[in-house]
Amino acid sequence: MSEKLAIQCLFGMQCRDFAIIAADQMNTQSILIMKDDMDKLYKISDNMVLGLNGDVGDMNQFNQFITSNLGLYKLRNNYQLDTPAVAHFIRKNLSDVLGAGNPYYLNLLVASYDEQSGPKLYTIDWLASCHKMQFAAHGLGGIFALSIMDRYYNLDLTESEAHKVMLMCVREMQQRLLINLPNFRVKTVSRLGVKTLPDINSTMWSQKE
Repeated sequence: MSEKLAIQCLFGMQCRDFAIIAADQMNTQSILIMKDDMDKLYKISDNMVLGLNGDVGDMNQFNQFITSNLGLYKLRNNYQLDTPAVAHFIRKNLSDVLGAGNPYYLNLLVASYDEQSGPKLYTIDWLASCHKMQFAAHGLGGIFALSIMDRYYNLDLTESEAHKVMLMCVREMQQRLLINLPNFRVKTVSRLGVKTLPDINSTMWSQKE
């Protein structure tokens, strides 16, 4: 398994009116930091965001593959796949390449909003395990994020309150982990579509202290 899956961090929650997802923005190559402002939260449809952890090449290629196939399906059938169908399409493709012996080393979260059933959050790992969750996380930072989300998660959280929970998760990671993950991108998905919330970084609390 790629060490980048452990180093990177991806987490999210599904609330009553929206799903929120956050990912670190670090892009590394060996011991070098190439970028610290990379967006790993990909908008794959009007009401769906795909969060990815892994090698940059795999992330870009897999995102393009999924986005292109969803667009093709919509053109052919005049309607868009719902979230469970997309999640299982992703799982099936990860399973196929894993069985062929050439897996994508990717961990994923799918955050979306369906008109009929509301917000959804699916977690999928590189071994093609797929589950619908109220909150989920990937990476070593997920150890801290899961405990904080377990404590503060509420189905009726507002976007502002959910963003504060994300901030608490990031702050705990930056205090506890040796790994430096300075910046996190945060997005929500609701009936109004995909929305980018303010990025989270250490300056948000260091100035207050």
